[in-house]
Amino acid sequence: MSQVASLPDIRSPFGTYPAERMVRAAWRLADRHDLSKGLRRRIRALVARFFKGPYDLEAEGLKFRIYPGENYDDRKILAKGRLPERAEHKLLEPHLGEGTVFVDVGANIGSYSIFAAKCGADVLAIEANPQTATKLSFNVKANELDRIRIVNSAVGPREDTMPFFQEPSNCGFATFVEDLTTGEWAGDWTSSFVKMRPLTAIADDQGLTRIDVLKVDVEGFEDRVVLPFLRHAEKSLWPRVILLETNCRPYWSEDCLPELANRAYKVTGRTNDNMIFELAA
Repeated sequence: MSQVASLPDIRSPFGTYPAERMVRAAWRLADRHDLSKGLRRRIRALVARFFKGPYDLEAEGLKFRIYPGENYDDRKILAKGRLPERAEHKLLEPHLGEGTVFVDVGANIGSYSIFAAKCGADVLAIEANPQTATKLSFNVKANELDRIRIVNSAVGPREDTMPFFQEPSNCGFATFVEDLTTGEWAGDWTSSFVKMRPLTAIADDQGLTRIDVLKVDVEGFEDRVVLPFLRHAEKSLWPRVILLETNCRPYWSEDCLPELANRAYKVTGRTNDNMIFELAA
């Protein structure tokens, strides 16, 4: 069932949209992984018709205005009552502290960026999807954070304008890799054109002189973010820690892992979807 993404409400104060018990129960049902993927998808489409959001809630002490009918991360926060990517946060937390610089490429609604800022990091959150960047901005303000700068831009190997594919039921799974819109991930995809810039150019514009932690989650485009950056940035700007989403690794045009190893990055942790690399001293 196709859904049309609503314009996000960024004017009403946080707390305007409480998530009532029936809403939470409905989304918990839609998130049950003991059901088949097809049945879960049908239940999710039905629930989204009546309870698409927005809703305001706190998860692990952080505030979010969520739209569960439009985003996987939002659904997880509502159904589970906690942040997604808990295993990844656990791996990152020892590297985040007062004054560390965290760059979040593919920031989505801010579950990483806001978490990092609460740990004391200064955050550059980069999000390609304009509506998602607007939602991110609201969540940052709701948490009264002044440590997060937001850049609404795609990141890639060069200055360009590219077709950007989006699936209305999960704006967080937007991609430049057209092959990802078929097969397992087939759905009601739409496309629009967005501007893309290299990470080196964005870092220069933002005045970054170092990056302590870099997280890259861009649905199969990770290689075209990380490798050009490492090839063109001054070595002093290389991140000491990289969290890289690898579950779309078959769709990379180049395998990042050998080049990261050649540049003295060591794998120090992994989850089902991500790997963490640390730069050898």
